[in-house]
Amino acid sequence: MKQIMMLLAVLVFSLSLWAKPDLTFDLETGLAIPGYNDVRIPNNDNHTRFSLKEDLDLSPTLHARLNVHWKVHPRHQVSLLATPLTLKAEGKFDRNVKYQGTTFMAGEPIDATYRFDSYRLQYRYVLPQDWFLIRSFGASLKLRDAEIALETTGNKKATKTNTGLVPLLALEAGYRVNPKLDLVMLAEGLASPYGRAEDVFVGAIYDIKPNIGLKAGYRFLEGGSDIDEVYTFAAVHYLALGARIKL
Repeated sequence: MKQIMMLLAVLVFSLSLWAKPDLTFDLETGLAIPGYNDVRIPNNDNHTRFSLKEDLDLSPTLHARLNVHWKVHPRHQVSLLATPLTLKAEGKFDRNVKYQGTTFMAGEPIDATYRFDSYRLQYRYVLPQDWFLIRSFGASLKLRDAEIALETTGNKKATKTNTGLVPLLALEAGYRVNPKLDLVMLAEGLASPYGRAEDVFVGAIYDIKPNIGLKAGYRFLEGGSDIDEVYTFAAVHYLALGARIKL
């Protein structure tokens, strides 16, 4: 994660050295509220399907998101995204749970961690004019760095990490209410027989200056995998506040 953030910082700094680069920084924070979070690892009858949300107490947390857009041409935009997320849960299972070959006994105090850090490289084609409110479309390559860990006060621990690349389709739509207020919808997602991923933002951007806008809205993140190695599906609801700064 640190190496990726460093690479992102170096790339942004390098772009800023160009003469008048068309860069936009999209900063976002707010409350991340867990939805469902279902797990069985490995995904076979010898292990237990459980819910970090229903079986344990999965707490909301603050989130952070940095998106850097580089319009290399009026019709072509390249973006980089970094959005780490860590959710914590605690409680006791009401039954024995077998996870990653380790059995956690009913009534045993549990601390759980759900980490899902996402980094994306995106390309979007910007339409010359809006088409049925659609402004641009494209594709993303998402790097997922995830971990689900269960641990007891007696230092019994089982964890599963997973890092992989996932392709996504991307779409932007919007409606300009007036010169200062813009309603927007940003979506990325893709589904297959083995899993799915969706990231959708609906909100508004209010321009307080020609190059600075304030953003507020709702974001929905959902997805997971159903393969022999893992069964894990989760949803997160975001109350998002942020700013968009154009250089």
